[in-house]
Amino acid sequence: MDRRMPWPKSYIEGSLPSQVELSGLSATLASASDEAPLQRFLATSPRILRSLLPSASDAWLFDRPELGSEFIPDFLLAYRNSLGYNWILVELESPRQPPLTKRGRPGAKLTEALAQIRDWRTWLRENISYARDTLGFRGIHAEVPAYVLIGRRIYLDDKDLPRYRELSLSAGANVMSYDRLLDTPPISTTGA
Repeated sequence: MDRRMPWPKSYIEGSLPSQVELSGLSATLASASDEAPLQRFLATSPRILRSLLPSASDAWLFDRPELGSEFIPDFLLAYRNSLGYNWILVELESPRQPPLTKRGRPGAKLTEALAQIRDWRTWLRENISYARDTLGFRGIHAEVPAYVLIGRRIYLDDKDLPRYRELSLSAGANVMSYDRLLDTPPISTTGA
């Protein structure tokens, strides 16, 4: 059986990014003024986003999948484990955008990203058969986990870390900086 099935064009080969991919991400983050360059880079380096997934033998990345004509998430990740197919929504925001205001509240871009995720879940709830049967997203459901990637660690003040942590518990999505993707250990090129 071909492990890449049922979505061979979206299959993520390998499980860890290379040092070259992580260096490319670092360079893209340093020069990007918004999320568009990151969208393009991550679409061509899907092993970096695989770090968002739990351990799984197979994974797929869908770049800007259309949820009907209404919504287009930045990425939809799928992985297969003993529970079958599992899904994760990913929304990108600017790496230069602080997630929190100076008062420690969610910033406008983060609030907008979280609203988009709620919209996607509502769409899935109302169109689950279409998503599974017509779009081919086997096993997807409306409560799929989600990530919002926004800002860099330098934008987080130590006094706001408890509030930032709380966001992932109460917002219905995991909120994280792009730096967490850089924390992924690269594949070893020495064979050790």
